[in-house]
Amino acid sequence: MYNKKQILYIVNGETGFINTDEKILRSFSNVRKIVIETVFDCFKLELLLNFWFADSILIWFASTHTIPAVLLNYFFNKPLFIIAGGWDVANVPEIKYGGMRGGSRTVIGRWLLRRAYKVIAVSKSNRDEIINNGKVHFSKVKLIYNTATFNKHHHIRKRKNHILTVGEINMDTFLRKGLDYFIKVAQRLPEKSFIHIGKWTDSNGRPCTTMINYVKNISPPNIQYMGFVNRKELDKYYNESRVYLQLSRHEAFGISAVEALMGGCQPIVSNCYALPEIIGDSGYIVKECIVDETVDYINTIFSSEYNLFKPTSISIRRFSFEERKKSFMSIL
Repeated sequence: MYNKKQILYIVNGETGFINTDEKILRSFSNVRKIVIETVFDCFKLELLLNFWFADSILIWFASTHTIPAVLLNYFFNKPLFIIAGGWDVANVPEIKYGGMRGGSRTVIGRWLLRRAYKVIAVSKSNRDEIINNGKVHFSKVKLIYNTATFNKHHHIRKRKNHILTVGEINMDTFLRKGLDYFIKVAQRLPEKSFIHIGKWTDSNGRPCTTMINYVKNISPPNIQYMGFVNRKELDKYYNESRVYLQLSRHEAFGISAVEALMGGCQPIVSNCYALPEIIGDSGYIVKECIVDETVDYINTIFSSEYNLFKPTSISIRRFSFEERKKSFMSIL
């Protein structure tokens, strides 16, 4: 009888991509998930027992929550994998973003990455950050693209003339996700309908009225802020909107952009980090004058008898559940 592997899955919170990976892991292994928030969680009996029985350990992000597992592994010496897919290996000084901008966080981050058996990248751009910023040898880095999901509800004969963007809004993401560009583009196109979907939070993930008031005060009336919506509603917006904007200053992957692509939105993305890689020739890439070029691309899309955009199966197959599962099974 086939014995499933025992995988200890360590995370620092609950997000869509973390939960998707949990589903993938459970499809071929027995999984114990532990949420670690502080270094003191190293003393949890639950962590110690699960470490003892695990065949391998998979951790999302190389940050402080990773320290207990790395310390324990000095004694257990189990195959420990780190998915370094974001802030942990970034260095974007112009927006003061990233764990590799120097100081103690950089020292700790590089030490954690060195202690991993393998470091998993979610895009080629992210792989370059791991190698160049994290100082990890290329032979130790495994590229496994993130998974994006989309459930098509019905065939759309004619899309609504909406311009959509998706992402949580807080002081960190306002510039990183390019919401300032989104607002400026909307100001230039007052006759067009712009929609933003995503939670409003503070640095601790709690609802933040200060941020809501600030953003709405600088936004034109043609932007609708829908807040958080459930998965079914989100897919409906992807399915009905005509254009998707992702004008980020940093993206390790860009799950929302891929989901929009799967939903048939025409993507317009910035020429930053992973976005050109994941969109490829399936959309427009803004290279220099962000606002001017974006306005021109939107006008181009709206100016003609626009055919329904259909991404090729090749362009989205890389981001499927099955592809990520296959890659996980090959190394874990």
